[in-house]
Amino acid sequence: MNPFISIIIPAKNSQQTLKSCLDSILNLNYREYEVIIINDGSTDETGKILLGYHGVKIVTTAGIGPSRARNMAVEFARGEYIAFTDSDCIVPRDWLEKLLEGFNYSPDAASCGGKQELPDDASGFQKKVFLLMNKIGFVTDYMRKGESRIIEVSHNASCCVMYKKDIFLKAGGFLEDLWPGEDVELDYKLKNSGYKLVFNPKAVVFHYRVDNPENFLKMMNRYGWAQGVLVRRHRKIFRTIQFVPFVSAILLFMAALLLLSGKIEVIFLFIFAVFSAMLIYFGFDLSMAVLGGLGVVHWHKGFIKGLFYSKENI
Repeated sequence: MNPFISIIIPAKNSQQTLKSCLDSILNLNYREYEVIIINDGSTDETGKILLGYHGVKIVTTAGIGPSRARNMAVEFARGEYIAFTDSDCIVPRDWLEKLLEGFNYSPDAASCGGKQELPDDASGFQKKVFLLMNKIGFVTDYMRKGESRIIEVSHNASCCVMYKKDIFLKAGGFLEDLWPGEDVELDYKLKNSGYKLVFNPKAVVFHYRVDNPENFLKMMNRYGWAQGVLVRRHRKIFRTIQFVPFVSAILLFMAALLLLSGKIEVIFLFIFAVFSAMLIYFGFDLSMAVLGGLGVVHWHKGFIKGLFYSKENI
């Protein structure tokens, strides 16, 4: 008998993508599942769209955030397994089967995650963001490419992941005051408790990205903030990307020494070399290099804020 699965989706102001998301989920090959969607303080047409879907459990909340919303849904989910995706994602018909394959591959796994692709109708800017996220994937462990088989990993993104419900609850679920990064924190706890996490590249979601530069920079700032919070909370660096600000600090210190010694031409040469390297890395696409550079700056600003964030309950 196939296990029963609860699919949980947090949504806030998701009118642009919600219908495509729910239509894809209700068209899954797998039949033993329920859908729980949390309308978390939406002020657009999200609530109206949801009224057109029967058989979907709708929970309305007043802006509690995606981490707490997911935890709340898990509490009354009926599934042995819980699958998470986002309201800006589209899933293929075999999505649940492919996530379950990870547990067949490794029966003692706590979770199985999957791959992110871009929808065919994504905008030009969304394509740039997707390519950029792929380019920096070697330090973020957020988007993986080149894998063709199920592997063990240290983290799976919450937009495409399935957990065993009992293990999820035992671990305490997502840290409710943290988003994004709540999935990183949970997976860190699971790994430290001896659980395995696996990744199946055949489990795919098609994920829409932010659609303008302002939202992209806000996103990068928020990503950086979350990593700063995690370093401070756990008092250690446990991801490759968390080393980046400290490497940057060393480079800035070296630049300051050069400036004090009067070797300004060396600094300009260094800046030129860095920008040239970025331009080459992004295939001589100037707009991508500039977007990537601005994204890195905003990520660092967010990291510093998160590292010294004073809120007590994080």
